[in-house]
Amino acid sequence: MFLKTLKIENKLGLVREIEFHKGLNLIVDEDVKITGNNVGKTTVLRLVDFCLGSDGKNIYKDPEFKGQDNTLIENFLKETEVLVTLILVDDLDFTSENVVIRKNFLQYSKKIQELNGENITNNKEFGQKLKELIFNTSVDKPTFKQIVSKNIRDEKNKLANIVKVLHPTTTLEEYEALFLFWLGISTDTHNQKELLVKEKTREESFQRRLKKEGELSLIEQQLELVNSKIEELQQIKANFNFNEKFEAQIEELNIIKLNLSKLSTELSRLNMRRELILESKLELENERTNIDVNQIESLYSKASKLIPNLQVSFEDTVKFHNELLDEKIRYIEEELPSLTEKLKTISKEVSSFRKREKELSEYVSASEYSDDYDKILIELNSFFERKGNLEERKKFWLNSNEKLNRINEELETINTEINSKDSIIQKRITLFNKYFTKISNQLYGEEYLLSTQKSERGYDLIVTNIEGNPSTGKKKGQIAAFDFAYILFAEEIEMKIIHFIMHDQLENMHDNQLSTILVDLANSINCQFILPIVRDKIPADIDIESYIILRLSENNKLFKK
Repeated sequence: MFLKTLKIENKLGLVREIEFHKGLNLIVDEDVKITGNNVGKTTVLRLVDFCLGSDGKNIYKDPEFKGQDNTLIENFLKETEVLVTLILVDDLDFTSENVVIRKNFLQYSKKIQELNGENITNNKEFGQKLKELIFNTSVDKPTFKQIVSKNIRDEKNKLANIVKVLHPTTTLEEYEALFLFWLGISTDTHNQKELLVKEKTREESFQRRLKKEGELSLIEQQLELVNSKIEELQQIKANFNFNEKFEAQIEELNIIKLNLSKLSTELSRLNMRRELILESKLELENERTNIDVNQIESLYSKASKLIPNLQVSFEDTVKFHNELLDEKIRYIEEELPSLTEKLKTISKEVSSFRKREKELSEYVSASEYSDDYDKILIELNSFFERKGNLEERKKFWLNSNEKLNRINEELETINTEINSKDSIIQKRITLFNKYFTKISNQLYGEEYLLSTQKSERGYDLIVTNIEGNPSTGKKKGQIAAFDFAYILFAEEIEMKIIHFIMHDQLENMHDNQLSTILVDLANSINCQFILPIVRDKIPADIDIESYIILRLSENNKLFKK
């Protein structure tokens, strides 16, 4: 896949339209003796990255200086509803199938994230669809963003590292999946491997917590000791001279005491309820007895004067009042019989339990029951409680060990499958080094090598530099050599890739190497090399006019025509 067009629009119309071509594509800052910052050179790279799945925040946020947002750019992107369209094609020389991506910087219902006309607002699903469309694969790992991370080198870790281009917290297992994918080797099992490694990490963390309370062997020894103590105490308990029914009598006595406690509580509740009913009845009867007939008659007389045709007589009013009170009394008295019956029943039960309690207490007193026996029972209960705690901890250990064994067996199966591919991995790296050493020799007269480093967790890739740590400019050349070599390698094994390389900050390179990259390599390989650069940093012997795709300056910034 090649870049064809990057178009920037907003609600006011077209802002920019950039056409890409094969070979070298320069985004030039025309200003001389100016820093070259803030005109939008790197932003072009980040807009492409945004269309390919990044959140786009690095367009207006500096990752090194958190909280220092470029609010002017952010407001422009959101308030003017900027819409970015990126078109990818299989071949720039012939009519071929396009991939059209359209994205804006808004959220929720206003979010646009289209792939060939389909709005896919879920970021994970969007990346998966892109991966299927561009790389013709549906494997879970690596993600689309991880695969293309080396193609857009616009941030510190990508500019400083050749192969370790992901976030610093990325695990070796994730890198293994990415490296094998870059080498054109199936990574179907890597999602499962990554999940298993995470599960193993959680289980090992759980075991570290268990170890604080003792290793499994210590817990088993403690259980042995506790069991022997329990056995010893039970033997002492059995030697006490009690009647044959002593244990049953003790148990029955405890049950009776519990029942007496419950019945006493219920008895108190019912007595209180009965008293409340009787008090209410008494109040109502007093109200009927203490009624002021003269006062009612006076009120009735006044009402008759105001309403001559008053239909209810004074006698009827008094009668109605008394009947109402009678009805209330009858209502509250309805519960009294059942309450009284319950009280009688419970009282009988209490009496019966009290009698039995007395009998059992006498039986127990007649036995050789002593404080020593109580102490044994308390100690036994304590040891049984400790035994239960130890058995629970032992169960946690056994379950955890079983789970770790299962995880390790599954990981071993997956790693065995990956290790079985070691021969093809080494052949692919040898093929890659054929191009890598040639290009690095062309740049510096030195031969750099890619090799594998294998550990329990998986494959790692390293670049060997015979001279030790290279200078900043030389490191940029190494990275360029790696990326160009990868295009040639992938084409030889007929692997589906994206054919563009985007690099920022190549100004530190020596003119000789920069000329080699810009003129010889970028235009001799079937790729696009997109480079933002300040004009006066370009070697004077290079005629750049045919390579420029965008000219920027302080007076002509990316978002300001």
